[in-house]
Amino acid sequence: MTKRSVSTSAMLDQIAHALAAADGAEFVRDAARYRKLAAAALKQFSRPTEAMIDAAYEAVRFDEGWAINSRAAFRKAVVAMVRAGTKKI
Repeated sequence: MTKRSVSTSAMLDQIAHALAAADGAEFVRDAARYRKLAAAALKQFSRPTEAMIDAAYEAVRFDEGWAINSRAAFRKAVVAMVRAGTKKI
C-alpha cells in the first residue's frame, strides 16, 4: 500500500462542515468556530474508548481472513467502523 501525505485540514473541514450542517448553520458564517469544534472532536479519537475498539472489531469480524492490504480495503474498514459506531444513534 502506497503512503500518501496526510491532509488533516481536509479531514477537519469535512467534520466542520458536518457540525455546521447538524447545527443548522452555514459553515462559512463561522468557519473558525466549526474548525475548532472539529479539531476538539477529532482529538478524542486519539484515545480510543472500549466502544471505539468494539466498533473497529465489529467492522472487520465479518471476515477474519480479510487483510487490509490496499487503500480500498482500508477505506472499507473505516466506513464499516464508523457505521458500527454510529448505528445506535
